[in-house]
Amino acid sequence: MPTLQQVLFKHLPKQVSPGKSDFNLKSSAVDQWFDSLPLANIRVSTKHIYSVIKEVNGLSCSYKKRLYFLEKIHEPLVDLASNLRRLNLNRELPLDEKHQRITRLISKMHEQISIGYKLVLKDLLNCSIFFLCSGRNKLTAQAIERIIRHHSLSLINSYQLYQMPDKGLWSDLHKLFLLAKQQKIVHKKITDPSFQLISETSIKNIYLQILLVSIADPYSMSQHHIYSIFRQLEEWAPLADIHSYQETDEKDNLFINLSEDKHPVFISPQDSSKKSQIWTLDTSKLDYAHLMEHFHNMENQTTEINVNILKQLSLAWGIVPSREHSRRPAKSKLKVAIGLNNVHYVLNGYADPEWLSNDESETGYQLSEELLETGANFSTRTVESTLKVNDIWGEVFTSKTLLNMTEKETTLNNSDTGGPEHPDSHKYWNMVNESICGYCLQWEQKGSINAKVGEILAISHEEDKKEGYWFVGTIRWIKCVDDHKIQAGIQILAPNAIAVSTAKYSSMQEGIKSRAILLPAIPVLKQPKTLITTGLGYEVRDQVILYEYRLVNANITRVKSKVVLLDTLEVTAHFSRFKYLPAEEFYGTDQNKSPSKKAQYDTLSLDGDSDFDSIWDDL
Repeated sequence: MPTLQQVLFKHLPKQVSPGKSDFNLKSSAVDQWFDSLPLANIRVSTKHIYSVIKEVNGLSCSYKKRLYFLEKIHEPLVDLASNLRRLNLNRELPLDEKHQRITRLISKMHEQISIGYKLVLKDLLNCSIFFLCSGRNKLTAQAIERIIRHHSLSLINSYQLYQMPDKGLWSDLHKLFLLAKQQKIVHKKITDPSFQLISETSIKNIYLQILLVSIADPYSMSQHHIYSIFRQLEEWAPLADIHSYQETDEKDNLFINLSEDKHPVFISPQDSSKKSQIWTLDTSKLDYAHLMEHFHNMENQTTEINVNILKQLSLAWGIVPSREHSRRPAKSKLKVAIGLNNVHYVLNGYADPEWLSNDESETGYQLSEELLETGANFSTRTVESTLKVNDIWGEVFTSKTLLNMTEKETTLNNSDTGGPEHPDSHKYWNMVNESICGYCLQWEQKGSINAKVGEILAISHEEDKKEGYWFVGTIRWIKCVDDHKIQAGIQILAPNAIAVSTAKYSSMQEGIKSRAILLPAIPVLKQPKTLITTGLGYEVRDQVILYEYRLVNANITRVKSKVVLLDTLEVTAHFSRFKYLPAEEFYGTDQNKSPSKKAQYDTLSLDGDSDFDSIWDDL
């Protein structure tokens, strides 16, 4: 049976003696080369660093020279990869060809520097003469930590795009941790300048950091939350612990198998014949109470981590998830409308609300005309990805005038802000399987789709009918099956939803109307009537004017009523879901409130490397 070292170093490249034309690894030459790098120029510095890492990995040299070079570029490479990673966020999935190449480039950058550190690690482990490898334990721990760091960032790159990790990454991570355990350096303190919240870590803590992110199921998180949790675990990972399985471990503990090259999942020890590969994960200090305590003690409070995220994390790290309802295979095409605007549109009979043209002509369009007259600049969506652009950083940092917007950009922006659109309000998805509470859907058509975790959607089985029966649900997870297919897990919230309009009522004045969805009560599930609003702008105890159409005396009539928002059932980046009561019913049952409390409710505030050749000039 091969040893840990044999497996880890199996695919390292062969080294040749450096020639005169090869990269000079003397420290003075490395310093000179590094100082000449235009790090502000992402395109040039990325290309140079990537090509030099590959070259150096093929040259034989002492581990000290190699380590000096790698340490010089370790932090800059993390920053470059982070900037590249941002280019692929908040885009429709699957990514187009150019951004798929950027994704592969990020993975290759982390892979190549990891190979360099593996070569250093191999030389250190093979060094048997003490005076030739002074400080061996410290450097060995440093090399292992750096490899785990770059493997972790490569995994985050995949998770943020809902892709499956590269083959061998998890196997490497497990074996590196076991090797550190074998060398008795798993607790050794290591300084790493690439961290944001801490200055030093240990192999155990950095391993637990990526392990906990993966166990929290990143496929069910929004893209920005995935990295925020990963970064916050720089501080929180030491709250967890991991040790080899013992028969005395409690049944309520969490167990994982470190022999597999796949996304870590909790298992039962009885399910494995090789108990030596099972490790116990202690997350008792990552329950909701402990997380809230650390959340309030955070020096830098962030909106990225909130109470809802903490609840989700405490459940993921504390309870082995089990499916309440089994799924059964199913094949059919479904009409799917994604986003509050599109859901409202299809529920409203493929029509915009009558107030939209009046209100938006008085607000949104006048604003646009004013901006056009003044020539104001502001960021818009990126240009068509199929067009050749000289500098894709211009897509992020270069503002555009409204006058230069393409017709498609205008349509997309109107879709986001409530303007008229909807020639393409729904798409056709294939059903993979279904359960009582939801579906697994697959997008496998040409082009990409604007599907995001936490987005509201509507589903109809009546493929050929314009008017139909729509279920309203939300996207709980997304996975990219390959470069051209994505799967999404859908939870159905309610049938028979109604498209309504809402306006905040504050200081005796009615605010601007916005789209909203009214979900009926489901007594069998003990689910009350709820209201889905935009992600921002509404809070608990807000008074809201509700506009809905009802059948009154055989006529469809618009009815205006006032309601009060109660508990928040769900908040995502895309919508909020509230319980509510009619205002007269709320205040009628609220007589025990003090006058000051009631007054408070009356006045409410508004609140292969050849693939990369074609993208170097685009960076």
